[in-house]
Amino acid sequence: MITPLVIPLAKDTVCKWTYSSGLVSQTGTAYIDNVEYQINYGNIQSPQLLRVYNSEGYSANINGSWAFNYYRKDHLGNIREVWRAAYVRGVATNIAANTDQRTQYYPSGLPWAEGQNPSDQQRKFNGKEFDEMSGYDTYDYGARGYYPALGCFQSVDPMCEKYYNISPYAYCLNNPVRYNDPDGRWIPDAEGNLIAEKGDDAQTLANFQGVENSEALNQMNEQGFTVDDKGILNLEVGDKVTLDNVYTESMQNSTSDLTLDAAISGTSKTGATPEDNYNCWGSAIAGTQGKEIKVGVGIDQGNTFDKDLKSDYTSITSENAEFGKTVVRFSNDNNEVQHGAVFYGKSQDGTTYVYTKNGWQLKPEVMKLSNLQIKIPSYGKVQGIEKNESGYYNPK
Repeated sequence: MITPLVIPLAKDTVCKWTYSSGLVSQTGTAYIDNVEYQINYGNIQSPQLLRVYNSEGYSANINGSWAFNYYRKDHLGNIREVWRAAYVRGVATNIAANTDQRTQYYPSGLPWAEGQNPSDQQRKFNGKEFDEMSGYDTYDYGARGYYPALGCFQSVDPMCEKYYNISPYAYCLNNPVRYNDPDGRWIPDAEGNLIAEKGDDAQTLANFQGVENSEALNQMNEQGFTVDDKGILNLEVGDKVTLDNVYTESMQNSTSDLTLDAAISGTSKTGATPEDNYNCWGSAIAGTQGKEIKVGVGIDQGNTFDKDLKSDYTSITSENAEFGKTVVRFSNDNNEVQHGAVFYGKSQDGTTYVYTKNGWQLKPEVMKLSNLQIKIPSYGKVQGIEKNESGYYNPK
């Protein structure tokens, strides 16, 4: 049964619409990470597994048989074709390989009306999902929707204050033929430097660090990464961009090889060194306030750390965490604080990295949040001081 839509108007009056269930779609799509399900609202607790995605294509459930589909992309990451490999349907029906979908685009990303099986799968321009619900025709870029008919985003850039010369609604500097917006993320290494992923450039480097594009471009130019006369950046997947910030400085200042892995395996040759005599809480507070991380910044008590978070920081959601500016709080089942780290960004696959100083003796390093929790389970989980807080805090 579908509940009628009721909207209250003036006192003691309402406006009420009723409609037939036959006129309303009874199916929908749900996503859990990279897995897509079809939902039947008549039996919502039994979703049907449809597709499992990866960066190069997806596996599709076709009436109980699985077929492997591969993307053919252009230089901007636009999915031009979907090629389906041969597969066996049912018991013994061999289905030959074929091109399952073919799409052409206007420069702004709007698909041409002509095409082969345009609705077969919806990941298209830049590999983003094309939403045609109600004829709205937008691309889902995560934080914002992109409207290709006008070539602009539908809401303002959350970092627009850093780019006063560019419209907050502009897509790729209004030049989508030359640039794309892959939401490149980079991958931090153990020393806090960044390794390029597919699609990364000066703009994604700026976004990752929360700095202006010109600053990121200067970083790259100083390290030999330049744009040629054709507008091509000589940056390859796997290239390293060295960063200079309070976190990388703390690691460079250390003469120790006593990392967490070395401590666990007992393979350290140097042991603890005096310049690393500070702890997680003190380094997290100092670093996120832009102060040098060194001997003397340590905080002895967890309740002092929590007190600092309450007085000088604001609770935010994990989605709003900022590179090098967000404290990550860890606590046990009784919500007693055990550790503090600093958010150091996310890679394209959604992996969270943190800057962490494990105890008073170990060398500071950058590592995956999930690995840190596995290697030191006593840290507990990321959670806030109060029940309604996420465990992520930005300076006021």
